[in-house]
Amino acid sequence: MDAGYGAEEQASRRARRAAERRRDLAANEAVGSAAEAELERLLREQRMWAQGAEGERQVASALEPLAQFGWLAAHDLHWPGRPLANIDHIAVGPGGVFVIDAKNWTGNVTISNGLLRQNGYSRERELESVAQAAAAVTALLAPQHRASVRAVICLAAQEQEPVTVGPGVTVIGRHQLAAWLVTLPARLTPYDVADLGRHLQRTLTRVGDAPAGGQAGTRGRAERKGRGSATAARGARGQQRRPAGRGSAARRRRKARAAIIEAVVRLVLVLLFLLFVASVVLPRAYGGG
Repeated sequence: MDAGYGAEEQASRRARRAAERRRDLAANEAVGSAAEAELERLLREQRMWAQGAEGERQVASALEPLAQFGWLAAHDLHWPGRPLANIDHIAVGPGGVFVIDAKNWTGNVTISNGLLRQNGYSRERELESVAQAAAAVTALLAPQHRASVRAVICLAAQEQEPVTVGPGVTVIGRHQLAAWLVTLPARLTPYDVADLGRHLQRTLTRVGDAPAGGQAGTRGRAERKGRGSATAARGARGQQRRPAGRGSAARRRRKARAAIIEAVVRLVLVLLFLLFVASVVLPRAYGGG
């Protein structure tokens, strides 16, 4: 799936709800400081999710050059065991399997005495979250590959050399990410990379998996119940109409992307095999003759 897709969906939901709240205020169906505070909250959350989506796209772009070095990358993946959560990026290459959480933080980000802080506030929860995501991915792999999984927080808007903090999480800047990954010692063969990449892509791609959208729609209808019968009816009809066309089209797009990705992985596997034959098998055969 495209990088930032899930965060963009969340931003769009907040934008729609904020527009509804503005209409309610304009029609005097919901007035007072509580309604205005809710509108401000929705706008703030919309900005936060949109900023996060942009950070995910930037980190995905930083991973693209790694393809020439035998790396595979997938974005906006399902978090095993957590239907409403996602994993921003997984990169698989000679250096291992990297579960990457993109953070488009602003302000002052510091790492001191093993503590990650943004504008003075501890980000221990974010470290624990990506560590848990990496553990969930590790459980999907065969025992011989589990030690190759690492958790990473990538700072999309910050310069940061790789530092390991908290529960074994590497914190690194976006511009330093690709160079760090390609210089790591090789732990996986090209065949391992292709197999693991294909396995994780198939297992974690969110094709036909839309619990987040369904939950959001249910939550939105419940929140609108007290606004008046006319507004509630309009909202319910809108929620019933939207998923059918948009959901089916989105599923078709996701299936098409998954098919393309699988074809690319197969092509990479064939190329790697041919490279192995040309660089190892043939020299040995002629050398032995």
